[in-house]
Amino acid sequence: MNAHAQPSPDGTYVVRVRPSIAGSTAHVAAEIADYQASLDRFLDGRVPEAVFLENRLRHGIYGQRQDGVHMVRSKLPLGLLSPEQFDAFADLTETHGHGIAHLTTRQDIQIHFVRLPDSPAVMAALDRAAMTSREACGNVVRNVCASPVAGVLPGEAFDVTPHAMAAARFLLRIPDGQSLGRKFKITFAGSDDPRFDLGALHDVGFVAREIDGQRGFHVRVGGGLGAVAHEAVTFTDFLPEAELLPFLRAVIKVFNDHGEKHKRARARMKFLVAGWGLDRFRDEVVAVRAGFEDDPAWTSFLDTQDAWTDHPVHGPGPIARPTPRTADDATWLRTNVFDQPQPGYATVQVRVPTGDLTPTTLRGVASLLREHTGDTARIGPDQSLWIRWVPTDRLWTLRDGLTALGLGGARAGGLGDTVTCPGADTCKLGITSPRRLAAHLQPTLDRLADDPRLERLRIHVSGCPNSCAQHHIADIGLFGAAKTVDGVTAPHFILMLGGLAGGRSADPSASGEGFGTPVLKLPAKRVDVAIERLAAAWLEEAEEGEAFGTYARRMGRQRFKALLTDLTDLPSPADAPDLYVEHGLEDTPFKVVRGTGECAGAVVSQADLLMMEADRHADDAVQALEDGADPTAVRDTTARAFAAAARALLSTQGLTDVADDGLLDAYQRHIYDAGVLYEGVGHYLLQAFTEDDDALVGDRLRRRVAEAGLFAEEAHSVVGRLLNPAAKGGAA
Repeated sequence: MNAHAQPSPDGTYVVRVRPSIAGSTAHVAAEIADYQASLDRFLDGRVPEAVFLENRLRHGIYGQRQDGVHMVRSKLPLGLLSPEQFDAFADLTETHGHGIAHLTTRQDIQIHFVRLPDSPAVMAALDRAAMTSREACGNVVRNVCASPVAGVLPGEAFDVTPHAMAAARFLLRIPDGQSLGRKFKITFAGSDDPRFDLGALHDVGFVAREIDGQRGFHVRVGGGLGAVAHEAVTFTDFLPEAELLPFLRAVIKVFNDHGEKHKRARARMKFLVAGWGLDRFRDEVVAVRAGFEDDPAWTSFLDTQDAWTDHPVHGPGPIARPTPRTADDATWLRTNVFDQPQPGYATVQVRVPTGDLTPTTLRGVASLLREHTGDTARIGPDQSLWIRWVPTDRLWTLRDGLTALGLGGARAGGLGDTVTCPGADTCKLGITSPRRLAAHLQPTLDRLADDPRLERLRIHVSGCPNSCAQHHIADIGLFGAAKTVDGVTAPHFILMLGGLAGGRSADPSASGEGFGTPVLKLPAKRVDVAIERLAAAWLEEAEEGEAFGTYARRMGRQRFKALLTDLTDLPSPADAPDLYVEHGLEDTPFKVVRGTGECAGAVVSQADLLMMEADRHADDAVQALEDGADPTAVRDTTARAFAAAARALLSTQGLTDVADDGLLDAYQRHIYDAGVLYEGVGHYLLQAFTEDDDALVGDRLRRRVAEAGLFAEEAHSVVGRLLNPAAKGGAA
């Protein structure tokens, strides 16, 4: 818990060290020593890689696609950071990373290109700054998230900061959380405001409630994004705050005891809730909770909430906002500044392009905090920074300081402030590079955002279907894909429309209606044109005050397919070579590179024809679902999409005449078990051929349609790679 800082020029800043989530420095030092010993044995060849893998993941050390380097992810509950911690990340990115600290949608910070032998030193540096990377990766309870404006948003029931921090500290190293089948995610919010309540996307989501003077939470369970999004369902309308920790312990125990452990693609808690049904899941959790003996530690945090109370450096400014100096100041004041319920204070949302901060910007932010606000900054779920408790008479001074750091842009969280994951730059599962796309889009988005009606439009881009950039809940969502013509693969993005803020259904009874719907696949080089057309259509066709997601749902897929279909045509590589490379990599042939377990095989031309058939059926299924077609017809169409894509994959292995009744077995043996297809998507076909069709109604039918489309997209990537095994370079 050591921290050091110089006072600000006026002498008012004083370092205040909050408790570390990781516990005592001595305890953490022992853990790091154990990790160092394990690392030494691995580097000496005395520990198998598979054994060491889980150990390093538990310590937040994640493999990159580049050989010899790793990503280190910190675990920052609520995204809460002090000036000293910003300084620590500046030092780490200079000493051990590649000069970039990446803010994530899970309110963490990642440092990339860290040499594995250096990882213990990174862990020790985090501990010295009262932080940790422990359980930031792996099949454990991940970072506990919360609204970045908890405690300073008008209309909140109460500040959830101490509750979320108590949960984070209680769950770190919890025994039942050490052998989960998959990761487990939690979030807190002080109100139902969909900008800040992301409970629909989480395994467990808490929203503050106060009823008759008693504080507690509305609780949802079973949510998650990934390739196919599940919307969480209400577990209870009111959980007393004293029951928070035992409830979480009970849920995690149920998940640990009954969740899938062998088939990783079905191991998230969302599948357990969906498979059991809410009633059975609730009954099991209640029964487990009833068996616990009372523990004073469950409520002791209620007596120590002051540890997480913000202490601003300066007193309040005037009640009224300051007068803008320029038109750009007026835009920034409108889009980046939030009035706090505490008179004379404001919270500033800081736009961080692609979520990347350099050592200079990290230290610059630390200095601005010391001068103006103290220890009151948090990372937001859209990769922005939120600086709280800014006196209103310091807003322009703060903005000038941010502008000098390249962080003074207006429209934070809106058009031009694109949310991206690292994608194929570093991630083994990435297909394309979202950062490169975002950079290419910037001039177009800045021009469009001059129209105030467009300035709040949200664009999120993921490098693969797994939604690390939360493309499911964006106004315009995009995720990486590929398409092959004449044996050459071109980078593409799947366009999704209709996502709502927070992923919440407009109709509480319509589960899954808060997520975007795939519309079509666009060449990466044409995404900018598509966005321009979508923006123009919205301005012309939207009703007064209608959100983009609501407009997209009202108009339907066919409207946007008609608007954009001409952009999907992919000429041959000879006729349009520029479409077959990523932005900024014009001299590097595009290549789909996924993680280990992939293999190549013989290529036959039948694969392209089969993939065209799979695409058609997958698209027809989405349209049939939107049109309200009979569920049987929708199921049959998805089955044809699965079968065609499976046959395309089998054809790459020389298996071109598999009988219908042998397709499942052939796919299982030659594709799935052989690791030809990414397991996280490959299991969808096995499930489609074995699941009871009578269960495919409502939200489950929606997910089946999405699964068919994702299976076809993954098959495209594999077929393209196998058709072009000699390609050099890549998207990284």
